[in-house]
Amino acid sequence: NFGCFSTTNRLKLLLNRSCLMAENTTGTPSFVRRGTLAFGQLSQAARLDAGYGTVEAPEAAGDSSSPSSKRKILDRRQTFTEGEIQHPSKYQTWTIEQDEDTMSDSSLVINMLCDISPAGVLPLAFGMSGTGYIPSLLLLLVFASAAAYMMFLVARTIEIAGVKSYDRLWERCIGSDSKWMPTVVLWLVCFGNALAYICMVGDLISMCLPGFGINFLPRSYCIAVLAMFPLLPLCMLKDLSALAPTSFLALIAVVYMAIMMVIRFMDGSYLPGGEFHGFPRPKGHIGNFGVASLLLVNNLSIAFLCHYNGCKYYREFMDHRPGKFGVRVFTAFMLASSLFAITMLLGYATFGANCEGVILNNYAKNDMLANIARFGMGFANVFSLPLMFSGLREATLVLLATANPGNAVFDQVWFQNALSAFMLGVIAILGIMVTDVSKVIGLVGAICGSAIIYVIPCLLFDRASAKFMGLGDYDHANPYERVLVQTIGCIGVVLMFAGSMASILM
Repeated sequence: NFGCFSTTNRLKLLLNRSCLMAENTTGTPSFVRRGTLAFGQLSQAARLDAGYGTVEAPEAAGDSSSPSSKRKILDRRQTFTEGEIQHPSKYQTWTIEQDEDTMSDSSLVINMLCDISPAGVLPLAFGMSGTGYIPSLLLLLVFASAAAYMMFLVARTIEIAGVKSYDRLWERCIGSDSKWMPTVVLWLVCFGNALAYICMVGDLISMCLPGFGINFLPRSYCIAVLAMFPLLPLCMLKDLSALAPTSFLALIAVVYMAIMMVIRFMDGSYLPGGEFHGFPRPKGHIGNFGVASLLLVNNLSIAFLCHYNGCKYYREFMDHRPGKFGVRVFTAFMLASSLFAITMLLGYATFGANCEGVILNNYAKNDMLANIARFGMGFANVFSLPLMFSGLREATLVLLATANPGNAVFDQVWFQNALSAFMLGVIAILGIMVTDVSKVIGLVGAICGSAIIYVIPCLLFDRASAKFMGLGDYDHANPYERVLVQTIGCIGVVLMFAGSMASILM
């Protein structure tokens, strides 16, 4: 029993015992045992070696026919201390190449729903002020299909180019001099939206707490407490499959919000004379469509934003293939579209043109069902933020490695955790100091969000397809599909400018 020995003492004892047992009367060693090292001291290749720690019994001369000599190797599993499982070495590394396909079908769908729904579901009713019910549903379907198709293109581009991140795809398909461009766009959209999430968390939680009799936690305290726990440990996770349980909790909160909106629409609580004395229900508004529809177009164009994690979702998806991945993406986006449709239509049907940018703000502060929804959606955004933060951290590491190539410290987990804590602290402090960042975030979302959803995937796929078409590989590059992709990419550029104008003017 070596449980009380340190790793060094254990190694010495095993080596001494090997030497003593090897000294028999014939001078022939009875066995040779490989050194047993702590798991953290092994290289990556050694950790994966199934023969590590085997006991080899060499065959003695003249005993080749002996039955006992046939059993040469006794396999032994890798030996390492329990403490190293619970507290991995600070020299442990994480790189894109070490990402493992650990995410199941259900984990992928749930994570994508959590990535999309909590923030995307809240402003859509406000966007309907200039758009009728039928055009709104058609626009929702068009943007959901386009955004899902873009994720599918990311997976196909990875398979064509043979690399697993946006900067490497850009380098392989377009050129190395400008490979920093998609990473900068990704960093901006992730940082801007992470700031929006933390502000939304503070607003929603602080607004609902008085309804539960808690009056001593202002907005700033809520942000500070939630940033330390649970956000900090969640934002340090590198494996997205580990976030699936919290993503499921966020999904429950979004579903509850949709149910609450159905109940309040059906019971008439927000009609004139109702319990909460609201507004008359809007009449008509069936096919309205015009310049004011740009507001809904802007909201929908980035409502399905999760493409900053497109490469990572595909890398970590079990048995990933573009076709299989595309089916799961389409499933997640259609489920998100159903939630969007319910909340968008019912929000406008309940409050009409009085809808606010965050639909929950329209519900009374003493409405207990709405307060529970606010509390749930606050934590839904808490659980959604680590998914976006994963893209932010990865983009930051890529930019650091680009600025200072060859620095191995960027691969160390302790450095990445310290970087995560620092960036989360900056975001939390900004969220506390600045209460209204809607204009800035709207511009960043409109320009960089549309770029990362529509423009960059289309550009990368088109360039990768052009190379394969030049080699005569028409299985990967259909010329008609290239025309479609180029068209969507051009529309994405238009959405960037139209969205930015809508954010400024409306």
